Amino acid sequence: MNIIDRACEWRQSLRRLAQRSVWDWRRCPQCGSAHTQHWGHYTRRPWSFAGRQAVSVQRHRCLGCQRTYSEQSAVLVRGSWYAREVHRSAVDHWRHGGLSLRRRAEFMRSWLGHQERWLRWRPLDPPPAEPSRCAAKYAARWADPCIQSALRRVTRRRKQR
Repeated sequence: MNIIDRACEWRQSLRRLAQRSVWDWRRCPQCGSAHTQHWGHYTRRPWSFAGRQAVSVQRHRCLGCQRTYSEQSAVLVRGSWYAREVHRSAVDHWRHGGLSLRRRAEFMRSWLGHQERWLRWRPLDPPPAEPSRCAAKYAARWADPCIQSALRRVTRRRKQR
């Protein structure tokens, strides 16, 4: 499968995830049972280009296998403080813009927290209430799977020759 096919499959998986209804989330992902119950919720506050917003994530418990699971979102990345759009933007800036890790993190902080360069672009805006702390290590962590995947493909091609 080439890179275009993998990108199309990834996009389709996000679309399927975004189109899931409330009834689809009632089915347990581990055993497939429809006998589930609500098991509380938790709040996430991810950074996105719209700012920092509170998002409530519903949890469920399967009565068949006794496991718990939470609903997933196509917008949020599991275990991250930043939305998927921020991850993709940082990787795009690395890949197409040729920006360094620190410069990428600086741009992300400007756009997310309306600080640093943002105040130069828009001098009449008030200073941010809550500044973003996007560091270069986050931008490196987001780009790392892309780099590792590309290296695996290159070494696989060299072995085939």
